[in-house]
Amino acid sequence: MIGTGRVARLVGTLAVGVLFLAAFPEAVHACPVCFDSSDENRVAFLATTAFLSLLPLGMVASAGLWIRRRAKEQDDGYVDPNRPEP
Repeated sequence: MIGTGRVARLVGTLAVGVLFLAAFPEAVHACPVCFDSSDENRVAFLATTAFLSLLPLGMVASAGLWIRRRAKEQDDGYVDPNRPEP
């Protein structure tokens, strides 16, 4: 279990870090490409960002569709023995 002294020290450290980042925002630039004036670099950065943002969503959607298709295939072969014949 974490003691109250450790929690207070952790909160204090986080607060100092947030204040530092708020006071000196230019110290935390993501990378030189983000702020490049070249149009080609900016377009490449935005395209890569979009691709990496959409890739996990596409993977989850694909997995969901695959599971749905598998479940539907298995349901097609199932015959309920208690169901009366028409």
